[in-house]
Amino acid sequence: MTFGATPFLIAAMAGLIPVLLHLFSRNRAKELPFSTLRFLRVSAEKTRSRKRLHDLLLLAVRVAALVLIALGLAKPTLTHLGTLWGGQATTAVAIVLDNSASMGTVDRGRPRLQTALHAAEQILDQLNNGDEVTLWLTGGPRFPEQGKVDRTHGKVRQILAICDAPIDPGGHGATLRGMSHQRADMATLVRRAKRALAESDAASKYLYVLTDLQRSGWTSGEAMDGAAETSAPSVPMILVDCRREPEPNVAVTDVDLDAAMPVTGRPIRVRVELRNDSTVTAQRHVELHVDGVKGADSRAIDIPAGGKATFADEDFALTVDTPGLHHGEVRLVGSDGSALDDRRFFTVDVDPGVPVAVVGRRHEIPYLEDTFYVQQALAPGEADSWAIRPTMLTVEQLRDEPLSRYQVVFLANVAALDRPAAERLRAYVAGGGRLVWFCGDRVDPEAYNRMNAEANDGLLPARLIDVRDARAEVDDGSFRITYFDAEHPVLRHLVEPPTLYRSVLVYRHMRLDEDSPAGVRVLAGLDDGEPLLVERRIEKGRVVMAGVSAHIDWSNLPLRPVFLPLLARLTLELSGAEAQRTEVSAGEPLLLPLEDDRPTDVEIFTPDRETVRLRVDGPKFRYNDTHRIGIYEIRPLGISDGRPKATVVNVAAEEADPSRITIEELQDHFPDTPLVMADDPEDLSSTFAWLREGKSLWEFFLACVLAALVFESFLANANRK
Repeated sequence: MTFGATPFLIAAMAGLIPVLLHLFSRNRAKELPFSTLRFLRVSAEKTRSRKRLHDLLLLAVRVAALVLIALGLAKPTLTHLGTLWGGQATTAVAIVLDNSASMGTVDRGRPRLQTALHAAEQILDQLNNGDEVTLWLTGGPRFPEQGKVDRTHGKVRQILAICDAPIDPGGHGATLRGMSHQRADMATLVRRAKRALAESDAASKYLYVLTDLQRSGWTSGEAMDGAAETSAPSVPMILVDCRREPEPNVAVTDVDLDAAMPVTGRPIRVRVELRNDSTVTAQRHVELHVDGVKGADSRAIDIPAGGKATFADEDFALTVDTPGLHHGEVRLVGSDGSALDDRRFFTVDVDPGVPVAVVGRRHEIPYLEDTFYVQQALAPGEADSWAIRPTMLTVEQLRDEPLSRYQVVFLANVAALDRPAAERLRAYVAGGGRLVWFCGDRVDPEAYNRMNAEANDGLLPARLIDVRDARAEVDDGSFRITYFDAEHPVLRHLVEPPTLYRSVLVYRHMRLDEDSPAGVRVLAGLDDGEPLLVERRIEKGRVVMAGVSAHIDWSNLPLRPVFLPLLARLTLELSGAEAQRTEVSAGEPLLLPLEDDRPTDVEIFTPDRETVRLRVDGPKFRYNDTHRIGIYEIRPLGISDGRPKATVVNVAAEEADPSRITIEELQDHFPDTPLVMADDPEDLSSTFAWLREGKSLWEFFLACVLAALVFESFLANANRK
């Protein structure tokens, strides 16, 4: 407790006046003779005792009234509960600085982050040497001093100076070095900062949160409920709102390529999604860049106020003439409120064609053979416009054909292979090849199992049991597919709607033993639980088997709409063609699942064209330093398949959402934390004054004085009765 006018405390001595008057104004009554005092003596003693108690109570009320008036005139203020019981005179301050992508929005001529940095400097100026301060940033490269106690404040000021340094002085305000493209996780940082304050012995503790109160920053990451109440709940949290008058902003929130597998020389349409957070309709243009070279321009795109617009046009497309991995980017033309969300990156892995072999018998009438349906599904329409290049082979040609030129080999209803052909396929799988088997009337389970045993269990994903005929087991004469593995990359896009695969009728199918050998993964199953499509990894390769034929005599699958995308996606996934389309938001880790052929090291090429080489430990590789947007390439070293795998890192689309969280919502999430809204982030002097002077007790003392005077009047009047 502090006093704004301490001289008035001397006036508290006025409380002695009633005491002195009471002591010096006591007059002894004259003694007069009276005939009989026997009955009056007892009554007089009772009256005297009651009057003495009344006088003492009246004296205490009058003393209290005078003392309370003096204390009230001294302007008492309660600054912090800890000061009532003494303790150290130091102060501990934790600063949570929001440097997420939304803080890059230009607000009154400069980025919000610059406003927050200026507010942080004001906070440091209020501290004395020896006071404790810790700084927490929501994103970007982690400084070694972040979160550590700094009693000289020099390290914290150094971090703020680095964050305030411009990277690109041009283009509508400076892009600051401390700006992150990440999404904030405010609740987690508040919890960590409060834990740090709980470990401090300082008498006064304050938590400053410098942010724009964007809703997504408070609802991302860990749940807010109870996140900050684990320690030091009474520490006040001062919210410095750095958003005031943002300039209109349009963001590129999504980019998608209209091609399952890009092919050289063929145009690939690009679909772009834009978001407008202003209150008026915006009209903007976007540009398409590939490998740093500008390509197509869009026409004017109208984006409604506070809404989204999707642009896709035949002329807004890219054409790549060379195979390989290419870097793409969509850019918003012109400047607006934020430059951080005006770009969105993507990759396109162009292949001159995925070579595939289809092994089976030929017939004068093509549709009478299984190979016809497989070939039509792999190469629909014009062969030059599709990524998969199937080649028809007979079983006899399989013995002499170099299998290394094919990324996937399909075997459609072929009899058990002889030993030379089986050995060639076994070596192909062991070296990383992919096999897909279709059953049929030429597939003898015993012969197939014997062929697989002679190949050291290296050709089939599961042991074959026998053929089931639905006409002998169910009334309607057909089984139905009721299960697709939604976690498998081939099938996760085919599980919705369920009618896509539940309309498939299976008349006959080969029973597959999913438990022998171990490691079999069931990709699809029938309504009675029998597996229909299974997969297993064998050394460096993968083998898939379908329990049905590719002909319509066993199932209507070849005639259903799901057949073409199923085979196409299976081929592209097995060949690794679809592995390049990986996208994460800034700050999320890059993950590289490792197979049995585990690399010893991994090289990472960052968007800044830096090369980082890291050792591989464990079954999964993880890279966390993704605070910058762009394209990261991960190249495994020491394995046969050392092709780089690209991951696109973009600003989270939620960062373009301007919706804000309210103080009432925050108070609900932090019920035991006093929340204080700063008046002005540009000038925090009034906030500091309020925190320093605290809560005035003048009203409390005034109420006490009034109560004492009323009680005094009541007692005084009661004495006259």
